[in-house]
Amino acid sequence: MSAAVVFTFGLFLTFAGLALLVRRIIRPIAPPSPDWLDTFSVDRYRPMQRLLAPADFAFLESECGYSAAAIRKVRAERRRIFRMYLRNLTRDFNRIHYAGRILLLNSPVDRPDLAEKLFRARWTFLWALATIHFRLVLNAVGGRHVDVLGLLGSIEGLRLDCAALNPARAAAY
Repeated sequence: MSAAVVFTFGLFLTFAGLALLVRRIIRPIAPPSPDWLDTFSVDRYRPMQRLLAPADFAFLESECGYSAAAIRKVRAERRRIFRMYLRNLTRDFNRIHYAGRILLLNSPVDRPDLAEKLFRARWTFLWALATIHFRLVLNAVGGRHVDVLGLLGSIEGLRLDCAALNPARAAAY
């Protein structure tokens, strides 16, 4: 195969993957209840930081009796769990973003600054999510640790912005 064919195929796969990712993120969602928005915490996603941490795999490699196949199996299982967390995190981000848009639409005062924050939060989240999916692919072939701090920071920032939209809830945060 020529390099041009391989490059074109790789580019096609990249765009197809991004299109599927964007489609998954922008699909219609059920509006969150006000109680859910008040009780949401990004802390439930903190275990993601350790799921693919290299220290755990280095420990397994140092133990007697663990084969490379067993470690690959553990890595694959942890990536599967990590992807489940990502699906839930994406769902929660979309719910918070939806709540923010509803609060912005129902606000008695025009708030273009917060509309811009909602827009930026969406694209920051999309970029971080695409980066994490790319790193997951690299992790499958022996790549490095997958960092989720940017993604968690994005969703936490959006939650705080939504709290600012609703003065009654803003005191609670």
